[in-house]
Amino acid sequence: MPTVHLSLPEGVYRQLRKYAEYLGIQITDLIKVFISRGIDEMREKYGSNKAEELIATLNAVIESIEKLEKKITHLELRLKENEIKLREFVNSVDSRLSDLELAIQELNEPVLEPEIVAPRARKHRV
Repeated sequence: MPTVHLSLPEGVYRQLRKYAEYLGIQITDLIKVFISRGIDEMREKYGSNKAEELIATLNAVIESIEKLEKKITHLELRLKENEIKLREFVNSVDSRLSDLELAIQELNEPVLEPEIVAPRARKHRV
């Protein structure tokens, strides 16, 4: 285990010793507890792990948004292509419908069949 050597003012050392005796632990154990609590408070205050987790989460959200934007752009392009194809199809159907209407009109018009007229006999002049 790594070892740390501390130089403390006499007054701080006396306070630590008094508090350690009151708790029934060694001064070094008391210092470890204080250090551990200090680290925990720093994590809560500055959120080193929380900040990293938040950044990772935000990056994942940004990546998802970028993917969705690409999908939306692709879908918009396909939609435009389909609109053009549909418009062309409707125009084609309209054109064919017009042709059919004209053909039906022609079929409904009365047909004048030529009349065969027998030639008249000519009178001869005398």
